[in-house]
Amino acid sequence: MPHEKNNIDLETGEIKRVNANFVQFYDDHLDLIMKMTKENSTALTVFLWIVKYMDNRNALVVSQQAIAESLGLHKNTVYLAIKYLKEKKALTVLRSSNTNIFAINAQIAWRDSADAKKFAHFDAKVYISESEQHEDEAKPLYDKQLVGHVKQRSTKKRIKDIG
Repeated sequence: MPHEKNNIDLETGEIKRVNANFVQFYDDHLDLIMKMTKENSTALTVFLWIVKYMDNRNALVVSQQAIAESLGLHKNTVYLAIKYLKEKKALTVLRSSNTNIFAINAQIAWRDSADAKKFAHFDAKVYISESEQHEDEAKPLYDKQLVGHVKQRSTKKRIKDIG
């Protein structure tokens, strides 16, 4: 079947056949999705956009600016939509320094097998808009990273003369 793939447990060698390229919605939360359609269709659009791009652990690293650009919305509109989604407990926003990690509530929608929900690890996909990708030809190659705020640390150690 085109929507199935084999996952191999590297420790045991066990092969599990799992669904691929799908998202499951739990019917006990479909009322919330229908409510969002009436109350805040923009929030529903943002929610579904994140669901579309999230990884198998329901996480996506993306800026509100990138979401806004992708959906043709103003950044403040995205901010208000995310605030609404957080209030409805459809979305959690985790922070790592100045980076947003959006996590869809796994009781509403899930991309992986049900037994994988117990893990609190993220293989987060990163979505960066075109306007966020700045390339400065004058910088050395190691500064040209997808996440601009990451800087290479110096690996040189000071050596004191013994004398």
